[in-house]
Amino acid sequence: MEEWMTEQGTTIWEKLGASAGIWAVVWLGLHWIILRSAHADPTGADGDFVRAMLSERMAWEWATLLRIVGGLTIIWFMGSLSGRLRLAEGEPGRLASIANSVGVVWGAIWLLSAFFNSASILTATIYNNPGGARLLGALGRESALVLTPSIAYVMTMAVAFVALRFNGFPKWYGYLTGALNLVVLVLAL
Repeated sequence: MEEWMTEQGTTIWEKLGASAGIWAVVWLGLHWIILRSAHADPTGADGDFVRAMLSERMAWEWATLLRIVGGLTIIWFMGSLSGRLRLAEGEPGRLASIANSVGVVWGAIWLLSAFFNSASILTATIYNNPGGARLLGALGRESALVLTPSIAYVMTMAVAFVALRFNGFPKWYGYLTGALNLVVLVLAL
């Protein structure tokens, strides 16, 4: 039986960091559910977008909050994952650094998306600029969606390489992550 990475003295914060990935999925999934029912479409006319967005403003506010919380929990999870990958890989931990860097950028992109979303609401309400609100709404929606597949591909590839090459994780986990990597690639095409 292979030895897997185990470290005694793991703190509660490390365990919570490991579960932060699941929480990120929950928060961003709720965000997706909320905005699926929203009628404001940034591809439409400026005035139509602003009227629809303001009529469902609280849904947009909740989506903004969930993007912020989701982005922060991604960053927290990446800190925990990076530490585990580095223990499995050993120093200098190049693959762990790649996975961590890409994951932190992904969390930051969700935070940027939340900024665009919030700016869209403020531009419509305070500055009375429908064109600017629609542009910011489009940037908020598309910034995370366009970049997520490529980021997920690079991150799962780095994790799969560490899991398959080093004995820090079970082999089945490495193969499962490699299969997920191929699924992400096919879906991104």
